Amino acid sequence: MGDKISVDPNRLEDLANEFVVHLTNIEEEYKSLHMELVNLISSAPAEYRHCFYQVGDPWGTGNRLTDLLSEMEIDLRMTANKFAEADNLVGKLYKLYEKYGALTSMSALVSKQLTFYGLGFTQFAKNADGLFTYNHMGALQKLSDTVDNSKFRTVARGILSPSFLMKKYRNTPFDDLVHRKVAKYLPDDVVKFTDSSKAMLKGIQYRELDSTKFKSFVQTGTKFAKTNAVSAVLVTGAVEMGGMGLKISENYAKYGNNTDILKRENAKAVGNAVNKTVAVSGGSIAGAVVGGALLSFLGPIGTVAGATVGSFLGGVVGEQAAKLTAGIAEKAAIVFKDPIHDGLEMIRGGLEKAGAVVEGVNKGINSVNDQIKSTIEDPIGKMQEIGKGISKAKDTANSLFDGAKDYLEDKLSFL
Repeated sequence: MGDKISVDPNRLEDLANEFVVHLTNIEEEYKSLHMELVNLISSAPAEYRHCFYQVGDPWGTGNRLTDLLSEMEIDLRMTANKFAEADNLVGKLYKLYEKYGALTSMSALVSKQLTFYGLGFTQFAKNADGLFTYNHMGALQKLSDTVDNSKFRTVARGILSPSFLMKKYRNTPFDDLVHRKVAKYLPDDVVKFTDSSKAMLKGIQYRELDSTKFKSFVQTGTKFAKTNAVSAVLVTGAVEMGGMGLKISENYAKYGNNTDILKRENAKAVGNAVNKTVAVSGGSIAGAVVGGALLSFLGPIGTVAGATVGSFLGGVVGEQAAKLTAGIAEKAAIVFKDPIHDGLEMIRGGLEKAGAVVEGVNKGINSVNDQIKSTIEDPIGKMQEIGKGISKAKDTANSLFDGAKDYLEDKLSFL
């Protein structure tokens, strides 16, 4: 028996498509049988209607059968997608790039935060009660007072971040907003969460945890998490909505002539986007709270750094969790396949144009994958092939040069 199994993802997808065709036929058949039975019973004389009481229920039986087939189709297509992903070398490289980019962004954010604190723009200190307080650098405080007391107060806040024009920041000093811009969190929220986290961790360590400490941790942690929640949901949602749009466009290119398959695949795309947004955002938010709490023993600066790292790691965990719930999300979204389809049909023209572009890109990726695989399988032969191509190009160039030289010599022979 060979040590490799060859699977054609396209054949698996064809099987999934056949499932959808049969699924549609079965749905139409059991609904038709149900209506015929209803009409038969209603048209029978009243004294004979009891004869139909033991007749089976086509609607219920058909529903159970189509649910089973629908789940099988989802599993089959997901398997095909996984084989296709495993065979996509360019896709794997791009995913590595995504992770690398995320790590770079996280490192840049932590560096910016630590630089801000290292230069002393905001300092934290303990008071007589052992609780943290904060104050900003004198120059930053003066700038804040100048801005807050000037007629350009609103403009300055808007330039710092459009979100700072929201009502909840109306009474927040400008220097606190600067801290929020760089460190992601308002300094007061960081201080309160740090104090409550340290109190809870000490309570656990010395077995002195009570409801008051736990309640304080939950209250301050909730407020601390809200800041991370907004950015996590917006960023994750934007990325997933973009991916959903590309997937739907691709579906129009592949299944535009098969409405039944198109409806299901577009509904799945919507379900997966929502599922991943919820999972990744939830993981990121929880990770920020946990990471901030765990490093709170280092003080507020540790809380901020821990929250940043925890947010990233939580997002990674959420991404893996989303894979486990993908099938459930797809099944739930298929229930709404008709309204989703009706909404997308209003912009069908744009989706079809985008789909043509996506299809072209996919063909290019497949071509590159084929080139990479052939090189891996026969690197020497591939180098020889490249060498022959270069040699041929060189011969062609020399031929053109010689021809141009002869032409010029002929034309300029009178000189």
